[in-house]
Amino acid sequence: MKIFCKTVVTFFAVFTFSVFCTVYTFADAQSSIAKIKSDGFITMSTSAPFEPFEYLENNVLKGVDIDIAQKVADKLSVKLKVNNVSIDSLTFELKNSFCDFVCAGLSETPERAKNLDFSEPYFETSQAIVIAKDSAIKNSKDLEGKVVGVQIGTTADIYCSEDKNILKVVRFDKHVDAVQDLMAGQIDAVIVDDFAADKLVNLNKDKIHKLDEELTSESYSIAVKKGNHELLSIINDVIKEIKENGELDKIISKHYSINHSTSDKFVEYSGYIAEGLKNTLLMSLCAAIIGIILGIIIASIKVFSKGNKKLKIFSFLADTYITIIRGTPALIQLFIMYYGILGSFKVSNIVAAILAFGINSGAYVAEHVRAGIQSVDYGQMEAGRSLGLSQNTTLIKIILPQALKNILPSLAGEAITLLKETSVAGFIGIVDLSRAGDIIKSMSYEALRPLSIVAGIYLILVVGLTSLLKKFEKRLNK
Repeated sequence: MKIFCKTVVTFFAVFTFSVFCTVYTFADAQSSIAKIKSDGFITMSTSAPFEPFEYLENNVLKGVDIDIAQKVADKLSVKLKVNNVSIDSLTFELKNSFCDFVCAGLSETPERAKNLDFSEPYFETSQAIVIAKDSAIKNSKDLEGKVVGVQIGTTADIYCSEDKNILKVVRFDKHVDAVQDLMAGQIDAVIVDDFAADKLVNLNKDKIHKLDEELTSESYSIAVKKGNHELLSIINDVIKEIKENGELDKIISKHYSINHSTSDKFVEYSGYIAEGLKNTLLMSLCAAIIGIILGIIIASIKVFSKGNKKLKIFSFLADTYITIIRGTPALIQLFIMYYGILGSFKVSNIVAAILAFGINSGAYVAEHVRAGIQSVDYGQMEAGRSLGLSQNTTLIKIILPQALKNILPSLAGEAITLLKETSVAGFIGIVDLSRAGDIIKSMSYEALRPLSIVAGIYLILVVGLTSLLKKFEKRLNK
């Protein structure tokens, strides 16, 4: 019966989490022009790199979409803020009011139109086929039985998913990752927007080639939350204005003509590594503190509520918390924290990540601490109480110091796991070490060196952390 009740409560908790997130996702918290002007800024979400529409230069986002978004901000006489997130997070960003609009080379589709409203088109394009220089593929018919790479969630993804003749569709977070696989011989072709394809070919003329055939015709628009006609009207006015006065053509020409050399620029890229290292250390340290405090509290509840009917409910809640956290992926917990629980509070992504990783770590630390406390002879508790110490004082001054020696190796393992676990923070737009390596890889079209540098830094951090914990353990033994 107890197991059944626990299962029911766990299911109910997970269900409540899901409903909670869904409510926030579909909540009608539409952007208000008055609020934007009151705040003094307007927020746009995009997904870089997608050159020439959005790309990073000296750690600053630039591109056609950024310039158009700046025109919208200028129209409202406010500052522009830009969130750079993964492409599959753009809809979440908008629907949860983390941004006011999305400008990311986005095409209107029937599925997207159900949840978002789109502006007038500002750019016409088509889907193109990019192949290796020595490829035998001459047209779309030759894709039959081939392995094709696309960027996930794009119209190229939709096109390839509907083409039953293609042997396999490989989906990438970024189209540049697909091109890197193409140059490495892992896939046969890449389907990407024609304008972006031109830039990719210009940067890698000796390795890839674009076919002349156009697969589909489409246009790029700016997306706003469903029903936000006030902001949509202003965006449409801006698009109409820059089309008529020729500014749009100048913006496109300016960014198309910029040629980012793929030669050795790792000194320039070091800024991304520095920022990633700072954010990784900040998240790891703060989350570890939260995890240790939470873990000790949860473990103490579990241990000292045994046989105490008054505390039975707290023990049950602690068990439920541990079951949910240990039974779900850290990435899902991060999304729930950022887009769900903290969605309406506009909390920064760093704070959301720290809380998510801290709560996740707390569940594992709790089990380590519980095992450590139980390894200390119960006579120690009785001895402390017989000396007139309270249960809490005995726990803090007698039990936990002895337990710490027993659990230090397992806590060290948890700290190392936490450090590496923060690598998923890039999914909500945080530039951590892994994200920094990914950015450099996307800009330099070289995978081995940036990823090796990131791996080396992680290794140094882990070795350093292990060394510190060993010294601490020696001092405890003395």
